[in-house]
Amino acid sequence: MGEENLHGLRSLIQSHPIVDNHAHNLLSADNALNYEKYPLESITSEAKGEALQQAPHTLSHRLAVKQLATLFSCQPTWEAIKAARQTWVTADYHGLVQRCLDGTYSLLLDDLLTDSDIEDYRWHKQFIGAASGAKRIVRIEAVASKILLDFWGPQGQHKLRKDPQTFLSEFHKHIEQYLMEPNVVAFKSVICYRTGLDIKVNSSEAAFKESFQRLLRIGAPFRISDKSFNDLLVTTTLQIIEEMVAKHGKQRSKPIQFHTGLGDNDISLVLANPAYMQPLIAHFKNVDFVLLHSSYPYTREAGYLASVYPNVYLDLGEVFSMVSKDAEHSILRQSMELTPTSRLLWSTDGHFHPETYWLSNRQFRDTLETAKDVAADILFNNSNRLYDLKLLPPAYVPKPHEPDEKELSVTNNLENLNDLAVRNPNTAVWMQWVDYTATIRVRMFPIREFIKIVQGKRRIGITLAVYHLLQDDLLAPGGLATGQFYMRPDLSSFCRNVALESNSATVMTFWEDESGEQLEGCPRTTLQRIVTALKPIEVTLGFEIEVVFLQRAYINAKNTWEPITENHSWSNMTRDIRQKALRLLEEIMTALASIDIHIEQFHAESAPGQFEFVLPPDQPLSAIDTLLKARQTIVNVAEKYDLRATLYPRPYPDAAGTASHTHFSISPPTEEQSFLAGVLEHFPSITAFSLSQEVSYERVASGVWAGSEWIAWGTQNREVPIRKVTSGHWELKQIDGLANMYLAIAALLAAGYLGITHSLSLTHKDCPVDASTLSQTAREELGITNQIPKKLEESLVALENDDDMSAILGAGFVEKYIAVKRAEAKRLAEMAENERRTWLIERY
Repeated sequence: MGEENLHGLRSLIQSHPIVDNHAHNLLSADNALNYEKYPLESITSEAKGEALQQAPHTLSHRLAVKQLATLFSCQPTWEAIKAARQTWVTADYHGLVQRCLDGTYSLLLDDLLTDSDIEDYRWHKQFIGAASGAKRIVRIEAVASKILLDFWGPQGQHKLRKDPQTFLSEFHKHIEQYLMEPNVVAFKSVICYRTGLDIKVNSSEAAFKESFQRLLRIGAPFRISDKSFNDLLVTTTLQIIEEMVAKHGKQRSKPIQFHTGLGDNDISLVLANPAYMQPLIAHFKNVDFVLLHSSYPYTREAGYLASVYPNVYLDLGEVFSMVSKDAEHSILRQSMELTPTSRLLWSTDGHFHPETYWLSNRQFRDTLETAKDVAADILFNNSNRLYDLKLLPPAYVPKPHEPDEKELSVTNNLENLNDLAVRNPNTAVWMQWVDYTATIRVRMFPIREFIKIVQGKRRIGITLAVYHLLQDDLLAPGGLATGQFYMRPDLSSFCRNVALESNSATVMTFWEDESGEQLEGCPRTTLQRIVTALKPIEVTLGFEIEVVFLQRAYINAKNTWEPITENHSWSNMTRDIRQKALRLLEEIMTALASIDIHIEQFHAESAPGQFEFVLPPDQPLSAIDTLLKARQTIVNVAEKYDLRATLYPRPYPDAAGTASHTHFSISPPTEEQSFLAGVLEHFPSITAFSLSQEVSYERVASGVWAGSEWIAWGTQNREVPIRKVTSGHWELKQIDGLANMYLAIAALLAAGYLGITHSLSLTHKDCPVDASTLSQTAREELGITNQIPKKLEESLVALENDDDMSAILGAGFVEKYIAVKRAEAKRLAEMAENERRTWLIERY
């Protein structure tokens, strides 16, 4: 590949042809749906039998489901994928294979994985880019088994028992023939499965004879798994290869591949470590060794061997689609710690089902973007050279538009969008942003128009009046109708709308100015800026969604809302809950799972009609995007039952309130004391965002499980505003669903950042009780001296006077935010209490 082709690195990685240096034959069309014999779950797991039933509960399987749903254009569930697959296999199996092998230019097949139900290696050529693109890899143990079977019988049995050298002579002849056969490019050993990689370089003749006799006593079918015999097969093959090199004066001959690392339960994982092979590699210097399957979990050991022995190559196959995304990135990093990039090869280890090829190639290409500049070598050049394929790659042409780093965050799913537009041209995309009143604002576009926006062919301008807009579209003081910002979609947040009679999806946006620069005051940009400032500290968030389900009622001829359950208590499954809420709750769980939001648990909370859904942890921006999507889905499902799901902070004065408890973690936790000191120091400013409505302060009380009334922290204490869970992991209790969560978390993390930057000492001690129950002296001994604000105005004044917080969040933004909150509070204060309650319930 010339240097002129490397400027479009991402396009290269996603488009460059592949030499798949190790794979297996596909099932014939008649067997492609025989899941009893060839379970489809095996595409993401090496497990077998009962253990394979656990595969759907792994991260690798969940990722595969999400990706296969795009291949089959179906819902992201295993059942939907199998149904769509059956239709495709039945109608056009060749078409499915072609789709899954797209981009593969040469395919090297170990075609001795099984001797039935599969297509011959030559059948695969029709799907490959190069005319000579399908080649064979010969498995030496299978060759040995065939020789024994050929000799086996009434006459051959006696002959073999007398003369084991007959076997060796035949084996020698077969290996020499394969060395001369053009369609064979390599050998392979599965000794790792049989007796392990601690292979003796010099086996005694007596030990081999004893081993040979043991095999014969067991009889056909021959599964060769006796150590002395297996070791001799390997060393004999290596000797023949070296002799061929010397005989023909070649520098190198055909390589030999070894299964290393993970496998099914037929393997000894300890003996699968390629480090055992070091003496063998050192002895046979003129033979090229390929260590298959990333040698996982011994990737570093394999990398060491490839770095110090010129005849060792490391294959990066099989693990892709078998492990989590984090593990894939880790394996690639470990493989490149020592291994020269000229010794790295790629394979899918695809077998039986064509989706094994498709998933592996897709996941490896995505992971390889972390090491772009070696992509062409790993994908193509190294294998082309090692196996002497003599392939001339097709001309590589970068895609017409090569995005820069700024554009990548927008265009990385453009191909999927184009596919969606073809499959479902009537899709509408809702571009969303959250204003300072926590109102979600929406603009809707047909999918084709949305693609133009993503490509930069259209810009969507929104009035800057948004900075001062109230829920009913009135402007707070200072608001003007002049100027505009532009919405830039963040495709990482793109998600289908579910539980709605709507063919649509949502995507969150960033705000940019006329020149395309990030705009101060954009909630998502503000949060992302603080997260970046905290680097190298990593922040993780997890949210608890508390919600009250209400039904419409008419009392004294007035419209109001009442809870759907009254016989109700915390973590209880009462008769009322079973009859009136259980079906609703389970439908919410199913709807969320259909868009890849997998709640960790859900249960009844304390107040009538109140329930909690716990979301998994994630990076800050993604976690909040997921939180908003999950809340909207809960609302959608509730509306199907003619119910209202509300986040209103205190629906009933005599019951517990409704929060949006937030778990936040920093890693490493080395600065946790200064971080926590900053949060406590600036806590009144944080509540201007986390308790953003006057009604939010009805939860600032003692004895209602809401964090009580004093600024404090405590280990596993739920009556302080900051509960410490473990080192570097806390829960913020003084936050509710009326907050703009991007801004609330930005303020929380900004306070922690200030604590670290100013090296604040943690003067608050661990509080073991509700601080309101302590005397003033006892509180002071714990360093607890300030109360949580009891009114919104107190929090706004604290923020107004907090120069450090204003500086890091943006002084202009803080001024606008305070103006909006004060105007909003004034507007709500003018309403009667019941009117205000209904008005807020119907909006939040």
